[in-house]
Order: sequence, then C-alpha cells, then structure tokens
Amino acid sequence: MNKLRLTLLLSLGIGGCALFAQDNDRAPAKNRLALQTANFQGELSWVEQPSSSAPLGTLIGIHGTPGSWSAWQPLMAQPGIEAYSFYAFDRPGWADSQSSDGEVFTSLADQADLLALAIDQLPSVSPLILVAHSWGGPVALALAARYPDLIDGLVLIAAPADPNVTRPRWYHKAAKIGPIKWLIGQEMARSNLEMLSLADELQVLAPQLGAIRAPTLIMQGKKDWLVAPQNAFYLDRMLVNAHHEMRYDLEANHFIPFKQTDAVLSAIQWVAGQALSEQALAER
Repeated sequence: MNKLRLTLLLSLGIGGCALFAQDNDRAPAKNRLALQTANFQGELSWVEQPSSSAPLGTLIGIHGTPGSWSAWQPLMAQPGIEAYSFYAFDRPGWADSQSSDGEVFTSLADQADLLALAIDQLPSVSPLILVAHSWGGPVALALAARYPDLIDGLVLIAAPADPNVTRPRWYHKAAKIGPIKWLIGQEMARSNLEMLSLADELQVLAPQLGAIRAPTLIMQGKKDWLVAPQNAFYLDRMLVNAHHEMRYDLEANHFIPFKQTDAVLSAIQWVAGQALSEQALAER
C-alpha cells in the first residue's frame, strides 16, 4: 500500500481493518464450498485450524471490512486457542469467497444466509461460537437471530450495531466520487459500499435482536475511532433475551483482535462456559 493511498485512507477513515492485514505468502490451504443460490454462484472459502486434542468447542471467525480469513491469524496463534477448532472465513464478496458476478453483498441477511450454509456442513463440536470483528459483528448478530439452533454463542468485538450512530459520514460519500474512488482502489471502494449501506441494514436488524438468546460477550475500546463506543452500550440495551456481558476497555482502540488476543481468548472462554451451562440446564 503506497504512502499516498494510505494517507488518503486514513484521512477518509475507511479501510481501518486493512491496516493490520496479514501476510498471506504462506497461507495454508483453504477449504471451499461451491454454492448456487438465487444471488450467489461461486465458492465460499475458509481456513481451518484443528484443535490439538478433543475440542472444547468450535469457533467461527467473521472479519470486518475490508478483510479476509487472515484477520484472525494473531488470534489463531494465541496460546490456549488450540483447545478449540477454529474456522476463519472469507466473508461473502471478499478474498476467495466470490460470486461469479463479483457482487458486493451489503445485505446482512444475505451474508448470514450464505455463511449458515457453510457452517451447517462443518464437523463442529458444541458450543459453536461466532467470533466477529467490526463489520463482521452485525453479520454475526444476523446469523444468531436467523439461525438460533445453529449458533451457541457470540463474541462481538468493536461491532457497529446502532443505526443512529452508524450513519455514513462525509468521507464515505466522498469516496464514491470518481477520482477518489480510483485513488483508494477497488478493494476499498468495495468496502465503502458496505459502509454506505450499513445504517439501513442495522435498522432492519434492530427488531431481530430480541430473538437472540445465545450468550454474548461485547468487547469495545473507548479509544475506537472507527466504531463509536455507543454501539456497545446499544447492544447492552438491545440484547434483552441473551445472557450477555460487556467488557469496556478504556485504553483499547478498534484493533483488539490484533493487539489483545489474550483478552479475546478470555471472552471466548466466558461465552463457552455460559453456553455449556445453558445447555446443561436445558437437558435437565
């Protein structure tokens, strides 16, 4: 990423997740699932990191925008994470999860429905926990609301959720202008399409949040300049039927999955424990 482009992206406030993109030169082999649906004709891809022994659960990594499975490489290297089977996905429309028409899937429902088709085929061990960062957060919420029997828990990290504080900003609109769109490049232009549609998608998602019953941990940094901290407090109010907890870090910014992998592992362990407890109570 050249200096001019990086400066422009930072000044526009888009593409923050790309700043911590991992080197894929030694990327492991990907799993692929061919799908033919009404709006997707192509493949979904993901990287699997098996557990080192009998897994304590299954983790599904859902990255932000822009991004790919590699956003989860720091967490996949965190000591202790090997206790879980980890499936790090390329979200629909990103990296190797592409439809033949090159579509950008700005609909949270479309993202959730496509990922559910793949997740349902995984050899998973309960509890199945979605670990989602940034734009991946509302995708995880849509998955949990639409597929309650599939999802056992959520870890939401710097997740936009409140439609009233997630309105497109001036720089998102500016990035649609021809010269700026050219300067930021195709990947960031695709990311900007997701950002422009997000508030409307969150408005659709809002009445569905009460349907989520899976235990959820909300992680948010006060110094996050990409996703307003108010989003975490919004989720704390809206997840009325899910046992949930919020961990609000006064010093953290948007990049918790890259810089505080131990804290993310702790969140996963909390959610797994809550999910197993709820399953045990349901079986009595």
